[in-house]
Amino acid sequence: MVREKWTDILPRYQTFISHMKPILRETRRIIEDLDADLLYDTEVLDKIREEEERRNVRKVRALSEFSAMYRSNVYELMKDFIIKYRDRISLIDIKDYIIDFLQESIEALTILRNITNPDQTNLEKTYLHILVKYLERILFPRGSSIKIIYEKLLEHAPEYYESQRHILKTHTHYREDLEHSDFFIIPGISPKVYQIINNITSFFNLDPNYGPFPERKNQEIPMILKNDVFLPYIDSIANPEEEAITSIAERIGMRLIDGIFLAPKEELIDLLKDNNFLRTKTQADGITRYIPQFSNETLILYYLAFASRRRGFLSKELINWITINFAFLIYMGILKWKLTDENIFYSIFKDLQTNEKVLPYLMKLICFPYYLGLDKTKIRDSPQYRKEIFNFIGAQIDNLTYLIEQVGKFCYDKFEKS
Repeated sequence: MVREKWTDILPRYQTFISHMKPILRETRRIIEDLDADLLYDTEVLDKIREEEERRNVRKVRALSEFSAMYRSNVYELMKDFIIKYRDRISLIDIKDYIIDFLQESIEALTILRNITNPDQTNLEKTYLHILVKYLERILFPRGSSIKIIYEKLLEHAPEYYESQRHILKTHTHYREDLEHSDFFIIPGISPKVYQIINNITSFFNLDPNYGPFPERKNQEIPMILKNDVFLPYIDSIANPEEEAITSIAERIGMRLIDGIFLAPKEELIDLLKDNNFLRTKTQADGITRYIPQFSNETLILYYLAFASRRRGFLSKELINWITINFAFLIYMGILKWKLTDENIFYSIFKDLQTNEKVLPYLMKLICFPYYLGLDKTKIRDSPQYRKEIFNFIGAQIDNLTYLIEQVGKFCYDKFEKS
């Protein structure tokens, strides 16, 4: 397989943005030169659009079709805006609004077009690098140990836990080979695995068993029966040899003891104790017992820390899901920064046809070592897959709305206010 280079991917990312900006710029010039009174009759805009399409014939069919679609959407949105407000506000104000909306959109495209440097110089000063690192700290931090990563995630969890959980819950989990016994491949959390984690949490908190701490004398750790958790799911998550049970336990910091009990590993015990998810109680016989008091969040964040620490071994589906979320958050965050909420062209930027032209290449750029350090060869290029995943992320925007707003605020504070 030929690995795509930075110089291969960046021009493809910029291609469609480079065709969107001139259309908006030319439209702004046309509206500026147009007598405001002519806007009352929207057929004037239809004639201008038809003339522009005849004048802008391109050789490459894909670009020609995209440009025609994009220009048509721009003019339709202007017409809808005029029809909605022409009897409420003056035509001169409508004209000024449209010009402002176009100018905001042009500025957003300028940022998106210049999101990083073609020659990779001073990457740490580019929008892409700064925004990837901002999101990485919240959603997928780096660290020399799972404990360090976990505590970074925990720091942001009060504000961003919904987004942290979302980053693990891949839409395309059904494509994963859940019976694969290779511990090195880390998948996302499927609904069944999420339910298993929920059950593990409940069993530990309600009435766990206790047994000797294998690595430490005079201490007891909580244990639950493996079959209580996994037996209802065994047919759907694993083969009879139960490799998947062991790998799921590994990803949430658990281990099997005597082939019967599920118990926290030593490093998880220390991590939970340090963060008050375990309390200690000294028994009458002098043995210290660790009593759990944690939630789903406790184990989900461990899974996320585990995946982040071993980011070189993520499954194809998880890599696609993480990178589409990062690309979507950066793209929407820049729009949030540059466009007012009333901007009538917002919908074009969020349109599936626009997203599937721009975001896949942004996903690949985000994979490079200087950014998230993921395997970009695992990014799917199938048009059908793109439509599927972009449709889904559009439907899931509620999970990310707050974080998009925060990215927009960060952009304003970092790039404009300062």
